[in-house]
Amino acid sequence: MCGLVGVVGSPLPSRAQLEGMRDALTHRGPDGAGLWSGRGAMLGHRRLSVIDPSEAGTQPMSDASGRFVLVYNGELYNDADLRQVMRETDGTPFVSSCDTETVLRWLASGRTLEALRGMYALALVDTLRRTLTLARDPLGIKPLCWARLPGRVVFASEPAAIFEHPDLSPRPDPVSVAAYLMTIRTSLGDRTMFEGVRAVEPGQALVFDLDNPDAMPRASALAWPAPDPSCSLRVGIDAGIEAHLRTDVPIGAMLSGGLDSTIIVDRAVQGSPGMRTYVAGCAAQEGDPEHAGWVADRLGTRHTRVSIDRATFLGCWLAGVEDSGLPLSTPNEIAIRLVARQARADGVKVLLTGEGADELFAGYDAPMRLALDRRQAHGRVTGSDMLEALAWIGPDHLASVVGTGGRGDAAADSDAYLAGVQHAATLYDHALGPADADERLRQLALLRRVNLVGLLDRLDRATMLESIEGRTPLADVLVASMAHTIPPEDLYDPAGTTMASRTKLALRRAFADRVPERVMQRDKASFPLPFERWIEGLTPALLGLNAGIELVSPAALAAIGHAPARAWQAAWPVFNLVLWGARWWGDGLGETVEQVRDQVVAASTRGTAASSSRVYGWTGS
Repeated sequence: MCGLVGVVGSPLPSRAQLEGMRDALTHRGPDGAGLWSGRGAMLGHRRLSVIDPSEAGTQPMSDASGRFVLVYNGELYNDADLRQVMRETDGTPFVSSCDTETVLRWLASGRTLEALRGMYALALVDTLRRTLTLARDPLGIKPLCWARLPGRVVFASEPAAIFEHPDLSPRPDPVSVAAYLMTIRTSLGDRTMFEGVRAVEPGQALVFDLDNPDAMPRASALAWPAPDPSCSLRVGIDAGIEAHLRTDVPIGAMLSGGLDSTIIVDRAVQGSPGMRTYVAGCAAQEGDPEHAGWVADRLGTRHTRVSIDRATFLGCWLAGVEDSGLPLSTPNEIAIRLVARQARADGVKVLLTGEGADELFAGYDAPMRLALDRRQAHGRVTGSDMLEALAWIGPDHLASVVGTGGRGDAAADSDAYLAGVQHAATLYDHALGPADADERLRQLALLRRVNLVGLLDRLDRATMLESIEGRTPLADVLVASMAHTIPPEDLYDPAGTTMASRTKLALRRAFADRVPERVMQRDKASFPLPFERWIEGLTPALLGLNAGIELVSPAALAAIGHAPARAWQAAWPVFNLVLWGARWWGDGLGETVEQVRDQVVAASTRGTAASSSRVYGWTGS
């Protein structure tokens, strides 16, 4: 896994300036760095060596003719198949076993992105046709964003690297700020939290003219592969897990002890006996971590429980906002990062995780039941209905929460929050698709378009901050294609009397003889933390951080902070937004990380562990 950055157009930055942008991504690639400069284009790369750690895999990588130059962040799971095709048709020998070379030669030969099975974000310069192509995998597993300057396009794996460009300064996008307060998503569609910074959307390719970078890019959507009708779901998933095991460095897995992670680890240990597995939990919590240990014992893994107390949670939360330059999505993001940190300390570089199963195979009971009840009562479910029902802060309350953002213009604030509501509702409507389709399929389409993209972004951010590559065998384009063909009644049954009899029916049937009944019948738990108790006492410090920035209304912050444990659904996005504002437009969070953590822990009379094991709604589990 890696980090990429680049600028096309004129004037180009100096070599030192591009190196500064590139090295803002060192956490994504601590193992090496490269830079390429040509007429009207500069590319930079930070490398996390996973496949072929030799110098042969160094990026930016050029083809033999020098016409094409690639920077690439990802893993190609059908690497061997594509190499075989090229060996049979092209005949040119490969000089490395790195999948970057496969991607470069595949695209340089005129073949299409659709053939790539994997997770990726890439930038390809064609020096002859004078184009830059930015592309992202169909599920959006790896991030990529871009921004404009007069006569130039700047792009990077993360917004923070873009703002290392000397001519770009960060400004909050008020529409995305409003949308974040509702959805806790740091991007929706192509909008990010920063004004003027756009995300390449999942499954999108953008082609820019190097000689006219002010022109709008040509955009295209990648076609999904057709599943093999003769391949069963179980065989397809097993094959996907095996493909995700390819690595030249130690590999481990997150193991919550639920259905998804158990399926993955059960297969993975066959290729990696005694592999390391990890679970996170509250230091004094009982139940879920012990259950994961039980599963680990049955599967024969070397299992580690990462215990998290209040001080660790608060410190990692604030550090996460400071390090990533973004508000966090769900509280689970902290647990994922701490697991990744432990894995890295153990010498592991790659972690398998279970993201994707709930969105592909109907694992979220609450939103499915809600939507079906609304459909029965009203005959139609709209994007606005689901946005309101599932929002962390409802659209009707948003106007009282958003602040001036330093603009001091109440009318502009009102317009921005209304535009944020409309932006999110329109995206939800588009994701739901035709109103006459089966409501279960409509809701799954929404989950895949909004929830899954957000969770994959959360995983990438949390793991890459610890220089760990997170792999998602179930969030795989071929597995997703198979899931799309499953009839809705084989995915979700609202008449079931237990969660296990309602959700993920096809997945449960496919692995019924391999997964213990205790796991099959267990309710969804993920990595739950009692965060709603742990955020008590933060308000005084946050009011100080919010002063002068006011991305959040001071009155709303004070009211929510009076009893954050009761108002936890509002407190989490509000508190994150204040921290994000202070990171970029205040005095930063460097010293505040320790100060706030120590202040809150010292002032609190509550215990570090709470009895709650809340899973944070459908958006966070």
